[in-house]
Amino acid sequence: MSQHLSEYEKKRLDNIEKNKELLKQLNVPAVGSKHGLPPTKSADKRSTVQHKPKAVKKEKLLPVRSSARLRNIPADATTEADLKRTADELLQLSEAKKPKRIAKLEDQDQADFLKILGDAKVDNVMIPNDGPPSDKVPKKLQEEASNLDIRHIWPTIKVTPERINFAAFHPSASKLLACAGDVSGNLGFWDVNGEKEDPDEEAPQPIVYTYRPHTRTITSMMYSPSNLSQLYTSSYDGTVQYFDMEKAEFVTAFEDSESDIPFTAFDMPKDGHSIWFSTSDGTIGHHDLRSPNSEHSMYTVREKKVGGISVNYEQPNYIACASNDRTATIWDIRHLKKKAPEPIKQFEHGFSVSSCYWSPNGDKLLTTSYDNRLRVFSTSGKVDDLEEEFAIEHNNRTGKWVTLFRARWNYNPRALSHSHFVIGSMNHPVEVYSGETGERICELYDPEKVTAVPAVSLFHPTTPSMTILCGNGSGRMVCWT
Repeated sequence: MSQHLSEYEKKRLDNIEKNKELLKQLNVPAVGSKHGLPPTKSADKRSTVQHKPKAVKKEKLLPVRSSARLRNIPADATTEADLKRTADELLQLSEAKKPKRIAKLEDQDQADFLKILGDAKVDNVMIPNDGPPSDKVPKKLQEEASNLDIRHIWPTIKVTPERINFAAFHPSASKLLACAGDVSGNLGFWDVNGEKEDPDEEAPQPIVYTYRPHTRTITSMMYSPSNLSQLYTSSYDGTVQYFDMEKAEFVTAFEDSESDIPFTAFDMPKDGHSIWFSTSDGTIGHHDLRSPNSEHSMYTVREKKVGGISVNYEQPNYIACASNDRTATIWDIRHLKKKAPEPIKQFEHGFSVSSCYWSPNGDKLLTTSYDNRLRVFSTSGKVDDLEEEFAIEHNNRTGKWVTLFRARWNYNPRALSHSHFVIGSMNHPVEVYSGETGERICELYDPEKVTAVPAVSLFHPTTPSMTILCGNGSGRMVCWT
């Protein structure tokens, strides 16, 4: 066939053969592998199992609108029966469109989850004798933080259907139980070290159970200091509820049906007998959990939204508030007035303050602000003497689709010798900072597993070694151990 080729074609084929020979001599890989690189070996299935939860069937809603003709109502319907029929249908449509609460699982799931909750025991935490608090970051702390890794077999775990807004760890050190609340009112529980077999899946699946105790965003959550089997949650839907771990059921702790208070945050003193809450209309309130669940006191403290509130555990008469009016304020509850109360301290920020938290010892206050600063205020004596100690530059501009950053202290009694806190990053790592010097202790990041901003992050309160939980805008979580 070559005898029919032109001289040009013969020369082209000859050049191709020469080029192939040259590539062989240069040891260049054959074309076809990705980016000209030799194909990589397939990874171990157990190390890169992707958690894809099964799709949940959605309830069919009634049509948004339908004409009177389709509803068989005459055009001149003026009788009382016809009008009542129309009103009933509109009411039915309105009720169908409202989000529904899911306060109980299927019977088998409920029984399995109760077994897990029964394993979550809380032991006394032994506080190590590390001597007086250190101003310098201890080498032991640096090494412990730097050695953290994502050790579960799934890169991320889907815990809630929507964007995670807040998270908590159950205080049990033997059973790592993570909790997350999302922007649709869902509350998810994840047994971090547990796994289960699924006949429809080849690889083991994580153990996750999800409720919907609220109809709007879950804004805050914490375990009661006096009863660690009760997980309290607040929401924009105007209720504070708690999840009873002994019965796996929800109980309404506080609700004001008349004013429909939009709770933005809450906190509890050590005795666990009451809650202090903040709202989106600039007020804070107090409710005694031993009183009827609608009784409360309200105080207008700011003109704009109060998005964070924190009770000083060592001196419970002092509370701190973070507001959209660009201030963090300190209040003495013994002198709060219904009208025009005055804070004992007020700290100006460049933009709105997203959160504020007292340190475990009650001598420092940590704030996160939209002015791209993390600030630590401290005192060596009275709370009245609290002053700014240092500010750290940090990108806190999360935008609309990422949960606001909230820097949070490590409350583990084993970590009191050198205070430190954790916060997410717009660049995807999780960062741990010293609360004494402001220097960054470590940056945790695994590009193969973490592909979204870990906006919600916190420490475990009792584990023998450092443990960090992170949640993102897809309802997924990871745990660094």
